[in-house]
Amino acid sequence: MRLEPRTVFSPSFAIDEPVLQFLGNDTTRLGRADIGCLLINSADDSSVVSSALRAAVGLDFPLEAGTIVNAYPRRVLWLTPRSWLLHCLVEEECVLATRINDAFPDKRVHAAVFTDCLCWFELCGLQGLDQLTNGGFISLERDGLKVGHVKRTSIAGIAAVVVHLQSATWLLGIDRSRAMYFKEWLQAGRSVQDLPSQSRHPNR
Repeated sequence: MRLEPRTVFSPSFAIDEPVLQFLGNDTTRLGRADIGCLLINSADDSSVVSSALRAAVGLDFPLEAGTIVNAYPRRVLWLTPRSWLLHCLVEEECVLATRINDAFPDKRVHAAVFTDCLCWFELCGLQGLDQLTNGGFISLERDGLKVGHVKRTSIAGIAAVVVHLQSATWLLGIDRSRAMYFKEWLQAGRSVQDLPSQSRHPNR
């Protein structure tokens, strides 16, 4: 069954707004439901399968740790030496997944629709880095997370995929089950652990 993710917050996919601005100030915070996503895993090293993936999708797949390839409206994020996230239009995710899987009949590479697993948030503005830094480790490197790079880390105690798109623009992938907690943390400017118990446990 193909899910239609029309919101980054509702598990029932009930809201039709693809881009939802939920807080203003010096930093714009957006919920992005217009990003289709595939998770691509390989049984071989990236360099071995990258040519076939390029032929199937029509763009390069990054081979260096933490790098990104942008080719609007698609974007490929390096996750591990054997896996990537592919951003695309929501309406083309199933087509691309089929194209990739057909290119590897031996099942060395598998592409799965991942849009319903991750919610994406976008932070734009000078205070974005400050808020992310207050919430956790952006990077342990001296230069931080450079523009055009991605890293998996923990923000406000929540596992996140952090993409540094531009100097003051950050894209964050959060597990759907934690998206509301993360949204509340962004709004409150404090850690998830400090939120009221009813916010942390909405089903109680």
